[in-house]
Amino acid sequence: LTNDLDTDYFYYDHENDIINFKILVNNPYDSYLKQVYPLIINEYELTDDMIDVLKSYTNSQSNECYMKTNLNLLSVNLNEIDWIYVNKLRSLIRSLNQFDIKHVYYRGLTLTDREIQYYLDKRNNYYYTNSFTSFTIDRLLIYSGNAILILRTDTCNDKAKINIANIWKWSTFMYEKEALLAVGTKLKILSVHFFGSKWEIEVELAEDDIDFIEENENKM
Repeated sequence: LTNDLDTDYFYYDHENDIINFKILVNNPYDSYLKQVYPLIINEYELTDDMIDVLKSYTNSQSNECYMKTNLNLLSVNLNEIDWIYVNKLRSLIRSLNQFDIKHVYYRGLTLTDREIQYYLDKRNNYYYTNSFTSFTIDRLLIYSGNAILILRTDTCNDKAKINIANIWKWSTFMYEKEALLAVGTKLKILSVHFFGSKWEIEVELAEDDIDFIEENENKM
């Protein structure tokens, strides 16, 4: 590219060779997402196939899992996405019956000035995640960027918690205390402010859209 490129999903700054990911006010993945596992799965009911799906994401020592999920999701390269794997992973996150969901989760970020402005402009509004997103329950373990995403679950009802799962017990790096948020999750931006040396962006889980729930149930 020899010029700036402005799309619905990102803004490419040619001069600085930077991609600024936009906040999605609509979910571009709706028609591709479906529930492929039972709606409720207890941890002792996980099959070898299900555990392999989780471990292939948490234990990946290469770019394979990133390539077939987040990289193509972020680029909205929908035809290159491994939707079978994406739907398996997403379905597991949504189906796992867990009673240890924490009140707060943390994620370190490195954001451009433009990306921070996107969050500032959308305060008190909803948006959709554009990839699978890892969090930790320990603030001291976050990635050392210029921003921290604080995900609250204590302010939402149980229906909104369906899109997050604690997955560290299936990870090689259990000490990271990883939780995974599903792609296409609806979030509300509560606040954005600069505190100390970082931007703090506080968001909360929101319930799936009614029409999205009905469509997914019909796909099963």
